[in-house]
Amino acid sequence: MKVAVVVPAFNEGKIIQRTLRALRGQVPRFAEAGLELNLWLVDDGSTDDTAQQAQEGGVDRVITHRRNQGLGAAVRSGFKAARQAGMDILIKFDADLQHDPDDLLPLLQPILRGEADVVYGNRFPRITYRMPLVRKAGNIVFTGLMRWLTGWPLEDGQPGLLAVNRAYLQCFYLPGDYNYTQQVLMDAYRKGMSFAHVPVAFHPRTTGKSFISFRYPFKVLPQIFMVLIAVRPLKVFAPIGLLFFLLGATLFTVEFFQWLLGDAPKPVNHVNLVLGLTLFGLQTLFFGVLAHLIVEFKNRE
Repeated sequence: MKVAVVVPAFNEGKIIQRTLRALRGQVPRFAEAGLELNLWLVDDGSTDDTAQQAQEGGVDRVITHRRNQGLGAAVRSGFKAARQAGMDILIKFDADLQHDPDDLLPLLQPILRGEADVVYGNRFPRITYRMPLVRKAGNIVFTGLMRWLTGWPLEDGQPGLLAVNRAYLQCFYLPGDYNYTQQVLMDAYRKGMSFAHVPVAFHPRTTGKSFISFRYPFKVLPQIFMVLIAVRPLKVFAPIGLLFFLLGATLFTVEFFQWLLGDAPKPVNHVNLVLGLTLFGLQTLFFGVLAHLIVEFKNRE
């Protein structure tokens, strides 16, 4: 079986050789397990010597973006290349070496046993440093959201170490340029794939700068919203539709009882508002049902 380890990198020239040497050290272990390990770098528009350092470090292939497009775009390019090359398994590994290469083979076990199509590393049982507050808060929010949407037992929804099998490589769809972890989860769930977690180590960053910042949620939330609409439209439109319908119904009920009690000159004082709220709510609800039927039909094709 052919395994591609895809390492997205943006200005990681200071550490990329060290990362590749560590990954290259896993080749004998993979060979013993009957797996052919291929090391690929996706250079996402680096302005330093990342690509040159990677080539000197023994990378098997370099995929180049002319400009920086985002981590999600780099992962998408790696997925496309793996599909075209006929890879059986793809592993995504961070260039900053926060993850441990010794965890690669254990990460693949659910796939090799046929138990999962997508495997995420769970960092929290073996994390070796105190995660910054903004990253921890974001992880809690996004992991909870993905757990709610998929029903999968997610504990860590944003690891830098994950693996997917050939079945998912053949059908993946990752349109966004940033939040690839959420996109993979939602896309795999929509397509009936299976999921598993494997505990992995996580160390503090020693070089470079994390892409996670206070601006990150504002970049990824619109993409998550669009993915959510494409995958679970009723989760979006049903609550909105019911909210407006109930507001209209509540206003009608209050004004009608005021009229019955003699406190109002007519049954409904704000006719246009009541009609507007209830009709908008019903239209939104029915739009969600129609979108749900379309998504279900597409999934059955």
